[in-house]
Amino acid sequence: MDIETFSDALVAHARSACIQDVSVLPQTDKMVVICSKSYQRQLYAHLSEEEAQKLITRFKFLGGMDVGERRKAQLGAVSYPMPKGYQRIRVSTVGDYQGRESLVLRFLYRIDQQHINYFFAEDVQLILSATRYRGLYLFAGPTGSGKSTLMYRIANQAQGQVITIEDPVEIEAPQFLQLQTNLKINQDYDELIRLSLRHHPELLIIGEIRNRETAQAAVRAALTGHRVFATIHARGVEETSARLSELLGETTSLHHALQGVVYQRLLPDAKGEVRGAMAYSFVDAQCTSTWQQTLTQIYEKGWITDDIFQKEGGQIVAADS
Repeated sequence: MDIETFSDALVAHARSACIQDVSVLPQTDKMVVICSKSYQRQLYAHLSEEEAQKLITRFKFLGGMDVGERRKAQLGAVSYPMPKGYQRIRVSTVGDYQGRESLVLRFLYRIDQQHINYFFAEDVQLILSATRYRGLYLFAGPTGSGKSTLMYRIANQAQGQVITIEDPVEIEAPQFLQLQTNLKINQDYDELIRLSLRHHPELLIIGEIRNRETAQAAVRAALTGHRVFATIHARGVEETSARLSELLGETTSLHHALQGVVYQRLLPDAKGEVRGAMAYSFVDAQCTSTWQQTLTQIYEKGWITDDIFQKEGGQIVAADS
């Protein structure tokens, strides 16, 4: 097998299908290549360990990573050449206790390549209206749930300057001022947030709140009269507020800064197509929709299967005999 030809075909397939992640993972006596998009996981190929290692080594080399290091986790990024332009990919590798490496490729797309169909399209319009005010707005959900895509969709409506701070920049939007953290020159989230506020942005987007320093910086920015969007990993609307309170170590400043929370998931509908579903809570708009309410409405309309409904926490009530 020619590894360069195989990797070209793999990247082309993933790009055409808008795949989120490509994983190269060990199994008992072989390696598998899996393409993932929300709930959907597709087996792309089986590889021998030798073939898989060549593929992993190729992406590590292209991503500027240490090709000889197979034990510790590594991160890199590559602009993969395509017949028309480039495909940006974030590269992650790690070795297991047996010394076998695995690889995950996260595909990063331009804003014009990102589109989510929603079960309730009117929710998007409501959120566009509810997030017009100054303050902090949190967008929560698991990895690959479209949080950043939704933030950028809203940001496109902004009239003034939009500044984004990410690690790395996941969605290219040339109309925004996009900054990327760089720890080698001491440009972490906290530092870039302070610098960004000097530009007086209409909207500041923070890629992810991961620690106390970033949480405090985001809250400070909101309390100084800015509109701030940020993502955070949490399992629901209430859990999002609790998670940020845990990071901050107090609730007073959060109470004054937080204006809204949006929780989003991507679910396959009854036809197998991926669509977005939301729960949300806003202070000024005085509107709330819980995840259970949203999920139940979708299920009762017959838009998702029993299996998906139950996996997402819904409870099917047996009919009386």
